[in-house]
Amino acid sequence: MNLKSTSLIAIAAVFVALTGCDPYVETSPGLSAPPSAEIAWYFLPDTVDGVVGIDSNRVVVEADVSDDVFIHLWDFGNGQVSNDPVDTMVYYVEGTYGISYQGHAPGGMAYFTDSVSIEKTLELPCEGTLSLLTGCDNPKSWKFASDAGAIAIGPEPGSTEWFASPAGGLVDFQYDDRWSLTADGEFIYNNNGGTMNPFDGYIETTMTVAPSTYTLELQAGPNGEDLFTVSGLTTEAAEICGWMGVWDSGPTYTITELTEERLVLSALQQGGDCINPVGSGYFTLIFAAE
Repeated sequence: MNLKSTSLIAIAAVFVALTGCDPYVETSPGLSAPPSAEIAWYFLPDTVDGVVGIDSNRVVVEADVSDDVFIHLWDFGNGQVSNDPVDTMVYYVEGTYGISYQGHAPGGMAYFTDSVSIEKTLELPCEGTLSLLTGCDNPKSWKFASDAGAIAIGPEPGSTEWFASPAGGLVDFQYDDRWSLTADGEFIYNNNGGTMNPFDGYIETTMTVAPSTYTLELQAGPNGEDLFTVSGLTTEAAEICGWMGVWDSGPTYTITELTEERLVLSALQQGGDCINPVGSGYFTLIFAAE
């Protein structure tokens, strides 16, 4: 995955404190000279309301390396990587992220690690994906579509190899479930009484789920798609994993299709322990707006 490089680097550098150090260099006897590299990262300056400051969610990384380096690999610590020597990453959620760089050359490898601390979760304007997903000031709810394959699962994203529901083939207590995601990050699941329980023989389980939260990340999916992650849910009986659509999916959902009326999600299979086990299948879930 190649992320777009920023065109602002040259003018931005004068406003920020640059973080950088010499990388660790590996080589072996008999090989040509190891690569040389100067590695740095810094927060991209932002001009909000005409005041120059630091955008603490957008980070520029730079690898100034010798000409013999033929492979670049940045790992941003949030599931995203880049093969460009200079790139920009947006961190949407506060926390500390380990970043690393590898530069491979015939004579060895240059390696660099550091950490980036993000102090605030990014607040997105209610437009684009956020608007379509939430309805902004006109909140929308999502329900299962009556399409064939509204619930499907297979070994790869988008696959229906293991199971695909027929058109209109879900039960009534699935069709009356409603999910709402608000523009300010609230996640609301109203099951109207009962929920399909895959951990107890796919029976209807009566429970009430308290409102929770979710985090939307733009272009953070495996192929640059937008995605969101549902925080843990609370019922009157227990704390359970975050999920949407089917209980054994999630907690992270890649948005593969989104219009005003239709939402298609892809998510890993999830165990009752909130872990995606090795060999997990991939759910495809189709919703209609209400």
